[in-house]
Amino acid sequence: GATGAAGATGATGPTGATGPAGAAGATGATGVTGPAGVAGATGATGATGATGAAATVTIGTVTTAQPGAQATVTNAGTAEAAVLDFAIPQGATGAAGATGATGPTGATGPAGAAGATGATGVTGPAGVAGATGATGATGATGAAATVTIGTVTTAQPGAQATVTNAGTAEAAVLDFAIPQGATGAAGATGATGPTGATGPAGAAGATGATGVTGPAGVAGATGATGATGATGAAATVTIGTVTTAQPGAQATVTNAGTAEAAVLDFAIPQGATGAAGAAGATGATGATGPTGAANGLNAYGGLYTTAAPSLSLSTTAQQVTLGDQMPETGVTYTPANSITVADTGLYDIFYSITITPDTADTITVSPRVNNTDVTGASSVHTLDADEESTFTKSTLVSLNAGDIVDLAVTATQAVTAPVASGTGAVLVVKRLN
Repeated sequence: GATGAAGATGATGPTGATGPAGAAGATGATGVTGPAGVAGATGATGATGATGAAATVTIGTVTTAQPGAQATVTNAGTAEAAVLDFAIPQGATGAAGATGATGPTGATGPAGAAGATGATGVTGPAGVAGATGATGATGATGAAATVTIGTVTTAQPGAQATVTNAGTAEAAVLDFAIPQGATGAAGATGATGPTGATGPAGAAGATGATGVTGPAGVAGATGATGATGATGAAATVTIGTVTTAQPGAQATVTNAGTAEAAVLDFAIPQGATGAAGAAGATGATGATGPTGAANGLNAYGGLYTTAAPSLSLSTTAQQVTLGDQMPETGVTYTPANSITVADTGLYDIFYSITITPDTADTITVSPRVNNTDVTGASSVHTLDADEESTFTKSTLVSLNAGDIVDLAVTATQAVTAPVASGTGAVLVVKRLN
């Protein structure tokens, strides 16, 4: 039959109690008989991903090597579970250098402000259910573990080298204490550590949407929880370079990599050279020489120095200053620093000089007759800087009356070479016939 006339509109129901604020979601579809429903609730944010597994750093063996040996640090474990073995040379001397100041910690970022709560809409007649809310965003990836260098201090000579973790397993802060030698010059002050990075600012909370006043539709279904974030990558620790620094220098450990992939470079001071050993035993007495002339030496004389003069050497011969005189006969001590023979004959020329050059070089010491080197009588030594050495030789030479004998030194470059204190240089001439 024909459709009946529409019935009268029913009376409006009483106003419902105020409901809680709903988060903004998709707008519900229009109801057949009523206005649009309240938007469905937004899906919950996915859980934060699990924190990445932390790398571990443990100390294996710490041994003290001989002075002058190369310092070493080896990883007996893996990049994720490092086991550091240290071999550190014992320094004979060298005072501890001052430790550089630790850099200031970076400021923590400000917390984000909480979003304001939306106003509650008035409850009305139920409309058609709103659309299901969108799926929540995937949770953030977990933070990676980090490894940083803390303090590097120089311990007392003979102390045990140590490496300690002042942080946590997830944020390792390695503090090093490395022994140094007993006396040398103070090391330079270490550089100030870098300033820590400023922490990220917290995200501001979203402001809740204001509910629509009027009849509300049925709330949409809550969105699915977001997927759990991926596990953070593990930090790694590897050994970079291990070098031996000069005695008295500051021990250092620097990270040439990143906080997540640390590459530790070590510089460890070596002890200074030890004191010179005791003098060797006196050599056996040489065989007795041939019998001399019935009346003893025909002529003799000698010069020496106790003043420890400093020689300025180069490729040009430098005469040795000999200001002290021995008893003489048949010779004179003119000109200065030389011996002039009075008679022709066969002479024994003996010399000895101890010097210490300030620069590594080849040094030649020669007796001279009338400013010309005596053939085959030179002593040649190749020396390091500050290495003391004694040049000595005896030779037979035929001299003419009036010949002048002196002692000279040359080098291959500009060198300053102080003569040793005490009787540092000697020149002796003896006539044999």
